[in-house]
Amino acid sequence: MAGNAVLRSAPPNGCGTSRIWYWTIPAFERFGCQGRFFLRKGGISRGCYRGLNLGLATGDELETVLQNRDGAVKAAKLGPHLPVMGQQVHGTGIAIVDRKHAGKGWCHPNLAWSRTDGLITTARGLPLAVAIADCLPILFVDEQARAVGVVHAGWRGLMGGILSQTVLKFQQELGISAERLWVAVGPGIGPEAFMVQGEVLARLRRHYPEAVRKEISPNCAGFDLWKAARTQLISQGIRKTQLVIIRDCTANHPRKYFSHRRDNGRTGRMLGVVQINPK
Repeated sequence: MAGNAVLRSAPPNGCGTSRIWYWTIPAFERFGCQGRFFLRKGGISRGCYRGLNLGLATGDELETVLQNRDGAVKAAKLGPHLPVMGQQVHGTGIAIVDRKHAGKGWCHPNLAWSRTDGLITTARGLPLAVAIADCLPILFVDEQARAVGVVHAGWRGLMGGILSQTVLKFQQELGISAERLWVAVGPGIGPEAFMVQGEVLARLRRHYPEAVRKEISPNCAGFDLWKAARTQLISQGIRKTQLVIIRDCTANHPRKYFSHRRDNGRTGRMLGVVQINPK
């Protein structure tokens, strides 16, 4: 493991009265980059979105979510440019973006990068963000601080090979080898809560047998998204010593995280964010 993630909090900067909490990756800071995985603690959302709901397409009030987003970015000292977001569709689309795309998808979901679950940039001070509430947020940092990336990956994205394709994108389009990439995998739904069955289980068992856990029956078992992501990353040349995994289950910690499965779809979203620091 590439060191540990650290849980930090910061003043709300006008977004509610509670402190805003997020995981940070100290290893990234050595390379002049920042990685953040936000919790639901803090914020001004109410009802089933209570806390720091950072998801626009959730049914929460738009202005409330925008205030939460503004407060989170300021508390975590991200920017100065507004983050870029993709229109997440559980696919394998990956886009390379730059400063002219700052704020794309940040204030309205329909303006996000079309059908994109992964983003890469070489621009300083430009945060890249993904929204999650069970799927994995995965951050990539080049140890020479030439580029960073972010990926949203659930079982469909992992089956489609989105992490492999992201590593190839760094290599083929930016000339950054897998040996230079450091990766952090954030909180997601754990194998005790993520039960799969039928054809989905059969497909996952064929591709990631080591990630099939807690078999209830031959046709129903828990699936370990973290282990599957680790397998795919290492197969592409990511070094084990340059990989951080936060095995914190979103479904089992309702005070810390939103969870789509636990809350039957009526819930908020957290964000995973990465950036190269401005000079």
